[in-house]
Formats: sequence, structure tokens, C-alpha cells
Amino acid sequence: MNTPPPSRTLLWRLVLVVLAAVVLVIFSYGWTVTDIDLAVPQEAQRQENVGNALRELLSPNVFSQEYEVKTATTSFLINCPEGFTAPEASPATDQPYIVVEPGCGTANEPVTVRGFNFAANGLARVNWIALDGERRIRQVIGTGEDNFSINAEGSFSVQVEVPRIRGTTGETHTVEVQGRFPLGLPTLSATTGLVLEKMVETIFLALIATAVSILPSAILSFFAAQNLMRPVRTSLGGLLLTVALFPVGWWIGSTLLTQLGMLALNIGRGNFSGSAAATLFVFVGMVATTRKLGTSSTLETVSQPRALLNAVLIALGSVVLIGLVGGLGLLFGSLFTEGIPGYLSAFIGSLGGMVELVMPLIAGVIGAFTLSSIGTTLTRDVFKRLSATTSHLLGGVLGALAGAVVLGATAVIGMSAAWMGLLTPFVAGGLASVILPQLYQRFINPPQPGVMPNRPLLTLLNWIGTVIGFVATFLLLNVRQALVEGTLPDPVIGFAGMGISLPVYVLQAMLIGAVIGAVAGALAGTRGNFPIGTVLYSTTRTVLNALRSIEPLIMGLVFVIWVGIGPFAGVLALTLHSIASLGKLYSEQIESIDTGPIEALQSTGANRLQTIMYAVVPQIIPPYIAFTMYRWDINVRMSTIIGFVGGGGIGFLLQQQINLLRYRDAGVAVLAIAIVVSILDYASAAIRERYT
Repeated sequence: MNTPPPSRTLLWRLVLVVLAAVVLVIFSYGWTVTDIDLAVPQEAQRQENVGNALRELLSPNVFSQEYEVKTATTSFLINCPEGFTAPEASPATDQPYIVVEPGCGTANEPVTVRGFNFAANGLARVNWIALDGERRIRQVIGTGEDNFSINAEGSFSVQVEVPRIRGTTGETHTVEVQGRFPLGLPTLSATTGLVLEKMVETIFLALIATAVSILPSAILSFFAAQNLMRPVRTSLGGLLLTVALFPVGWWIGSTLLTQLGMLALNIGRGNFSGSAAATLFVFVGMVATTRKLGTSSTLETVSQPRALLNAVLIALGSVVLIGLVGGLGLLFGSLFTEGIPGYLSAFIGSLGGMVELVMPLIAGVIGAFTLSSIGTTLTRDVFKRLSATTSHLLGGVLGALAGAVVLGATAVIGMSAAWMGLLTPFVAGGLASVILPQLYQRFINPPQPGVMPNRPLLTLLNWIGTVIGFVATFLLLNVRQALVEGTLPDPVIGFAGMGISLPVYVLQAMLIGAVIGAVAGALAGTRGNFPIGTVLYSTTRTVLNALRSIEPLIMGLVFVIWVGIGPFAGVLALTLHSIASLGKLYSEQIESIDTGPIEALQSTGANRLQTIMYAVVPQIIPPYIAFTMYRWDINVRMSTIIGFVGGGGIGFLLQQQINLLRYRDAGVAVLAIAIVVSILDYASAAIRERYT
């Protein structure tokens, strides 16, 4: 056994002592910064205040009781004359009565009030009634409270002070005791009813937010799963063409397909006109054309045109179908107004209204992907047959177009907020990162068969290119001014035509993107492979992390400004945060699946979609269910906080009660939250235990 030398042992001990001292200093600084003062909570007034607040919170106003108030009175003489004797009480045996001892006295003198035949364990208070008829509530000596408790025998004995009332010497005042007699059994209080109503609202607020977030989270989780996306690569030429055609397809979809979608939507909602016949005529013509192509004797020569026509038909049919569904939703939404049919009608009508609202967006996306797909289909074989020189020249042209599109899009986003302007330099740096490694491998050290490339050097060149692209774009677009002064780029229009208006700032970004894209595309050519999966993985992870880093409370504030105070703002805030959180949880579950079924399916020749459907999905459904239930539990708890900024639910009610210092009513809300959260926690834990 080797024993370390004493000098080394001493050095390690010295290092540990120094580390301990550093940790102690850091902790001491943190203690000071957080302003921890143990003397403050020991102040008597603060202890009394917190004790009162906790006492009321732990005494929630859950039940209410109807009472009958019965009074008992007796006389009291101010200042006692010589030889005064108080009259003896001769009460009825079943009615409450009181005795004051002594029967006379001076101001500020304590007297004892005794009561009999009152409600057992009830509450009572003492009123002092002068000759002017004004009632003065007297606090019980020793407690400082107005009310006092009656014992189990229905009697009590308390001390109060004679009030100081000027000019009342020799007057006979009345001492009154009001006792409350319960009527019937306790019932739930009005506060409890309101809390239950808001608690139901909170549960469904969280449920809707969770349900709406499931589909987008599940889709994003596949893009955020490293094991699925890392191997995905695509042809660089096809990718550049897709990006270049994307804005053209978006323009076609948002202008032409939107009209078709709105036409179908109007037909679906019952606005039948000549447009219906025109729509049917178009579809009959399309179907007839495809049938004619299918019966051709030279099917091989028309297979590509038929595939392109099918892509167009799918795009048109999708827009029409979505429009019809939206129109039918609007039609159904106008049929009923009350009861369960009314709820269904309002829900489906809202979905139809949502389709009508986002129809331009839907049509734009469909048009963009359709045109990109058509372009990729037409050029797939062409790129393979190009010569090396032509490949690099075409790569430069397509790279310029794609770079202009990408940086132009980021510039549009950057014009919305000052710090969003950093997105364009970051993307420019990412595009420029491949230029120096490509130059090195093409002109200085071309790749040799069997020779491993110099990875550290390539990585260094990659980072140098990224920094150069970022700094150059940062300076050329003057992003510094936006960051320092908070001013947005000047929205002066530099190009206007075909329904498109591009500011000068966007045109500058497009020019930078075109230059970077042209150089990178010319160096790489159209035959290279691009790690599209890695880009999608990194982008999706970044977006999910950014959304998760923003607290739902902040999102709630923004949505309250947008849609107003109420549960709708809470639903939107929780939905956005749930998409980010569930997307991360889902993706991590995909990354931990068993790779055996995937390898087995791939060995049989299954494509990527088949592999995902039959090897990945069966393994992730049970944990997805468990995570979804767990997220519902989290959303119920989060909704109570979002309510503090106007996001609806029980949190909004709790904030009002606390602001009004109604701690007993606030205790009811706290109790309801604790019960519901506990039930959901146990339920979600049971489901997770069963499916994981």
C-alpha cells in the first residue's frame, strides 16, 4: 500500500482549510445580503400580529350558523349614594338574566357581570346603554375582546369597566348582555361556497392547460430527443432549396389558400352560395385529372407529375377540410345557449372561431411546406447528376437565397424587442461557423482517406468563424444601440410590392445572410449532408429551456394585459409553461428508452416513421400518462399563484381576502387548496407508480 508523502498530505489539508474558509466567507456574505435579523421576529408586536394572523388562518370560516339573539338587562346607578342597595334579581327560571355586582359605581371602576340561562358554549357581549340610548360595547377585562364565551351550564362571570360619560352622575344606566342562541344545524358558509366555486374553476383551469399542452409537448419531445435527432441528416442542396422556397410558399398560402379556406369555412357555417358550386367544380376537375393520369399506359413517365399533383391536391384538400370543420364548429356554436348542450355549443363554437382566426397562419404553413416539398421532389435527382463545379455554383446561389431568408426572418423578430435583436447576430454566427473549417479542408489540408481529421483545430476554426460572424453582424446592424438605449430599429420601408413590405433593417440583415450563405453554400456544394437533426435538437432544446426559465407568474402578467383579468389568462400562462416542462420531461423519457426494439426494426428495413411508431411510441405512452398527471397536479398549485396577478381561479380570491385582512376567509381557501393538492398528489403518485 502506497502512503502519500507527508508534504502532500499537508498540502491537501491546507487546501481543505482554505476551501472551508472561502465557503464560510461566501455564506457569511449571503447571510448579510439577505438581511437576516433574528431580533426582528422577536419584537412583541410582530409576534402578536403573526400569532393573530395564524390563529385566524387556522380557524377557517368553513361553516355558518343561524342564531337567535336574546338579551338580558339590569339597571346600574352611576355613583353610589349612602345606603344604596341594589334590587335583587327575580328572573324567570327559563329566561336569561344577568346580575351586576355592585349595582352602582363610578367611571373606570370594574364591575362583575354574571349571567344565567344563556345558550351553553355560546358567545355573548356586554353593552352599556346610557340615557341617550347609545350602546357602548364594553371589553372584557383581562382579554381585551368584545365577545366572551358562555360555559357549558349556560352561565358566565366577566368583569367590565364602567364607562366615563360626562354629566351622568346620579343617572341610572342599563347594562345589557346579548347572547346568541343557535338555530338548527350548521351549514356551509357563503365563503365556503365561493371557495368551492373558485376551486372547481382552478381544477378545470389546470386541466385545460394540461390537456392543451399535451399534443405540442409530445411533438416537440421528438425533436428534443438527442438519440432520435442526432442521426438525422439531409441533403444540403435540398435543405437550401426548401428554405429558399419557404417564404414563397408562405406568401402563396397566406394569400391564395386563405381565400379557399375562408370559402370552405363560410360553406360549413351555412352560408351556401354559388361559391359552393365553384368549389365542387374545382375538386371534380382535380379528381378527373388524377384518374386520367392513373390510367395512362406510360405510368413511369407521369409518376412525378402525378406525385406533384397529389401534393397540390393534399394541400388544397387540407385547407378546405380545415375550413369546413371550422365552419361547422361555428354553425354548431350558434345552436344552443343553455345547459349541457350550451356548454358543448360554446366549446365547439370557440374551436371554430379559433380556426377562423388562424386560417391565414394555417394556409401559410401548408403553402410553405407544399411548395418546399414540390421543389425538393423535382430537384432530388437533379442534384445527384450535377458536376462538382455546377454543384458548388448552385450551392452558392441557393445558399445566398436561404441565408437571406433566415436572417431576414430573424431580423423581423428582432424588430419586436430590443434584446430580440441579438437573435440575428447569433444566427449569423451559426451560419458563418462552417466557413473557416470548409476553407481549411478545401485549400490547406484536404481530407485524406484513412486519415482522421484534426478535430480540435476544426472546432477552434468553427468557434472563430462564429465569433467573426456574430461581431460583424452585431456591428453592421448596430445592435448595440438597441441593447443600450432600448430603441428598436427604424421601421423605414425599403421595399414594397406584391403585398410585402420590408424595412431597411430587414433588407440589411438579408444582405448579410446572402453573403454568408453564398460563401458557405459555394464551399459545401449541394451534394453535402447537413446535420438537420442536430440543428432541430439544439433549437428545440433552447426554446424549451427559454420558456421554462420564465415563471408562469410573469407569463400571467403578460396574458392579463392581453386578454384581461380572469381564468383565460391563467390558462394561457399555464399552457405555455406546461408545453416547455412536459416537452423536456417527454424528451428525456425518449432518450432513456430501450434501443433493442429500434435496432430490431431498422434491421428489417423499416423507415424512420415506422421505427418511431412501433419501437418508440409503445415504450413512452405509460410514462407520458404519468408525467401528464403529475403536470396537472403542478398546474393546480401554480394556478393559485397566477391568481395573484389576475389569472383567475382560487388564487385571485385568496389575494382579495388577504388584502382585506379577512384571514378566516383566507383560511378556507388555504384549506381547500391543501385538500385538492393532496388528493391530486396521491392520485398522480399512484398513477406514476402503476405505469413506471
